[in-house]
Amino acid sequence: MNSENGKRIRLIRASKPNSPVAPGDTGTIWRVTPIGTVRVVWDNGSKFDLNPKADQWEVIASGD
Repeated sequence: MNSENGKRIRLIRASKPNSPVAPGDTGTIWRVTPIGTVRVVWDNGSKFDLNPKADQWEVIASGD
């Protein structure tokens, strides 16, 4: 299991203009792929992957 799995995050910026999440949205990392893609289940119900080279997010406490 990757140490990132299960961490709560808040989106700062998504590089894709048509993403289903907006800055400030929160979610839970469920998987980091071998190439580094961060797969997230967002609190709004969507599943949207993040690219660590293009997107920005911060880890938050699980209660935030």
